[in-house]
Amino acid sequence: MKPLTCRYDFLITGYLMLLSTWHRFLGIRPDEGKTVWLFFLHNFLLGIGTILVYVAANVILLENNPERNLPLAYGVAALALMGVGRVYTHFEHRLQLQKLAVRVLLAVVALTGVLGVLVVAGNSVAAAVAIMAGYRIIYLLTNLEFWGVSAVVFDVRQSKRLFSLISSGDMPAKALGAVLAILVHAHTDLLLLLLLAFGAYVGALLVLRTTISSHVVEARSVGRRERQVGTAPLLQRWFGNSQLVLAMCLSLMAIAAVTITVEYSFFVNVKHKFHDQTTLMRYVGTVLTLTYLVAMLFKVLFSQFTVERLGIRWLLLALPGMVLLAVLLFGGLRAGNASDAVMLLYFCGLFLVLEVLRRAVFDPVFLVLFQALSAEERLAAHTTAKGFYEPLGMALAGLLLFAVHHLPSANEWLPFVWMGLFAAGALLLLHRTYGHYLAELHHAVSRRFAGDASAGPTDTGWHQPLSANGHATTARPDEIRELIAALPDRTKRRAAAARLVQLGEEVVPQLADALLSADEVTTQRLAQVCGRIPGPASRQALVALARQPRLFGREAALRALRNFDQEPADEPVFQALVREELQLAQQLLHGLATAPDALRRALDYELTKVQQRIFYLLLQLYPPQFIADAQRGVAHAARERQANALEILDNIIPRFLYQGLQALLDVLPVSDKIRTFDRLLGAPAVPVTVGPLVVRLGENTFSDWTVSVALRHWRPTAGTVDQLLPHLQSASVLVRESAFIVIDQLAQQQYSLHQQLLSENSTIASQRMAHHAHADHISAQERVQVLHNTALFAETPENVLSSIVPIMKEVTFSEGEQIFAKGDLGTSLFIVYEGEVCIMNGNQQLATFRKGDFFGELALLDAEPRSASAAACGPVVAFRLDQEDFYDVMEERGEVLRNVLRVLCQRLRRQNEKMGAS
Repeated sequence: MKPLTCRYDFLITGYLMLLSTWHRFLGIRPDEGKTVWLFFLHNFLLGIGTILVYVAANVILLENNPERNLPLAYGVAALALMGVGRVYTHFEHRLQLQKLAVRVLLAVVALTGVLGVLVVAGNSVAAAVAIMAGYRIIYLLTNLEFWGVSAVVFDVRQSKRLFSLISSGDMPAKALGAVLAILVHAHTDLLLLLLLAFGAYVGALLVLRTTISSHVVEARSVGRRERQVGTAPLLQRWFGNSQLVLAMCLSLMAIAAVTITVEYSFFVNVKHKFHDQTTLMRYVGTVLTLTYLVAMLFKVLFSQFTVERLGIRWLLLALPGMVLLAVLLFGGLRAGNASDAVMLLYFCGLFLVLEVLRRAVFDPVFLVLFQALSAEERLAAHTTAKGFYEPLGMALAGLLLFAVHHLPSANEWLPFVWMGLFAAGALLLLHRTYGHYLAELHHAVSRRFAGDASAGPTDTGWHQPLSANGHATTARPDEIRELIAALPDRTKRRAAAARLVQLGEEVVPQLADALLSADEVTTQRLAQVCGRIPGPASRQALVALARQPRLFGREAALRALRNFDQEPADEPVFQALVREELQLAQQLLHGLATAPDALRRALDYELTKVQQRIFYLLLQLYPPQFIADAQRGVAHAARERQANALEILDNIIPRFLYQGLQALLDVLPVSDKIRTFDRLLGAPAVPVTVGPLVVRLGENTFSDWTVSVALRHWRPTAGTVDQLLPHLQSASVLVRESAFIVIDQLAQQQYSLHQQLLSENSTIASQRMAHHAHADHISAQERVQVLHNTALFAETPENVLSSIVPIMKEVTFSEGEQIFAKGDLGTSLFIVYEGEVCIMNGNQQLATFRKGDFFGELALLDAEPRSASAAACGPVVAFRLDQEDFYDVMEERGEVLRNVLRVLCQRLRRQNEKMGAS
């Protein structure tokens, strides 16, 4: 049994690896597999049913004067479609989407039965026209149902990757239907085709129910602010208030007129060549089979990569652009008196190429544009475009074709005249559509309650204060130095900063000098002052700081530069810094693949800082309002808002830069991210070992927590041991602590190297003695873990919590000792490290706190009287965080404030729920 079990496990593992590779090739994420294949199967069954009805309609129509009856069928079908579109719109506003989708498929099943009766009734022209109209209605209803469900299940980013794939299910189905058309010889065969279609639609209904049971299929309304630029009041009844919908509807109408004309030209020219019905259907079926197979291959294998490389704009323009080229080629063939065989080949090739472009490129990309709208708007817009304006284009083409049928001398070339005009109009409209698409994306991620959007991001409100006589005040150089020195002082810094801003540009030279050597906190405050002083000198001081290798200084400089207008002359500097950040991200990603868990968590944080700095750099290179809204969007909890933000970036920054940033932002395996960066930047010449990299670059590049963790996993050699020396003198107690741990490990494990280090650096022994003499009972690293294990800071990265360590005061209490009394002014938070603390209200015990618990947290935000007393139930060791110290940390590290507020809000919400339940 055991060999059989091993063989079975081996086969399962092999299958899963093959499936994973196939999914990766198709661009399917691990959590999307089931959803994608459900939609693919659904589309396949819909395609089977629709193509079989299409074959039945065309067999009858091609038997009965297609030059006249095809335009007639187009006109009747268009009128029917517009009526059905209005009915669908009526129910779309009154039924839930999942109920509407099920009822639509039930209606399609019933309509297929009606068409079967029409086939049995005979082969009259009226029956043929009715069957063609029925096919178009079925196609519209299945299209609205399938894409309506897809539109709310997938977001805009998923739609770009997956719409071509899920919609490729109907391609093999239609190829199969085209093969069946070759085998049709009698009307009894047509009835069999419709019976098969009936079964396919029933299968699609079952797949839809499975999809609905496993996914949320509803149009969720998300609040957005009013559009500043909408459609004219007279047009809002038809298109809503979106210029995107207006441009899309009109362009789709023009495209529909072109594709119907091409379809008509193909069928009529084939009919003229082959008079025998069997030969005719064999030829048509062969062309259709080839068309759908090529479209399927393109959709599955190439469309995703084409969209990624070319973008939406060029793919939208491909179809009308190809039509214009085809019109020019037709003119050349006509002028050269091409033979009938050549013209037949031309019409077949034109039909094939435009069908592949429409099915595999234009339709999926066009449908992506709807995703920029809110869920309700996109469903309504899709119904309007597909249910009214596309049929209107069909009706217009049918009317023109019916008219030209009575002009024998012009019926060959005149259709190409209006095809060229419609294609040119579609080209112009689609070009404008892309601009409206970007505007809708920006609208989707912009703040709901924003002020005047015309005010640029550089309108900061900072002005240089003037003295009473209207001129900027002046100061002596020594006064400026004193003001700069006062910035780290909590009691003096606000007044010092205000005075420096008042002095204006005359202080910038000294500020610039101080920026190049200050510590992290002082650098932040100096950069803030520079950012509040308008003028080219202060801007250049910040740009110079951004170019320094100290990344904390770069971040502070870029944050302050948001107050200034972009300067084209500085673009090469920022572009070089972007590439530098991407290279750092590549090194970190390679390191993540092999780093131990503790270091991996620290590196994850460093990658988020890289992302943040890249966004700050993008603000200096591209439209700042778009970048700022995109940055907020990618950090938003809502998946759709994140997707819209990424789509904005995809359309305004270079492709290579977007692909790198997307890899950082997406939830992907590290191996996939590494492949993306190696493709963009080239694989590293030597393997990246991240621990030594962090130790070598130190606190200029990484946070003190990352450096301290890397030091603890580092094994120095004779050639690298000198890299330890700067860490022994670090201002961070965390880094010093880890550096001396390395010294102690060297003494135990590499004694000769330890002795070499001591002999070459005589001060190390005294430094170690001083460190151990002043070391706290509880180490700095352990304090970080204490913070991380409390609910208040559990989701705050250790890299951020390390900034709280210097303000953690270790306090002890004996049994029964009061920690604070009810009514005392609360100014401190306490975290229990050892022992138990009782919270009392008089003689009533309200709660007991043990190791890892915290209490008195509201005192961090306000200094109100305590609502209860706290006393030690036994010997207690705790940490105290005082309000004033914590304010300083929150001012320097916004992540701390955000996490505290989030936890406190959750507690308040739970308390309200308890009160509501009672």
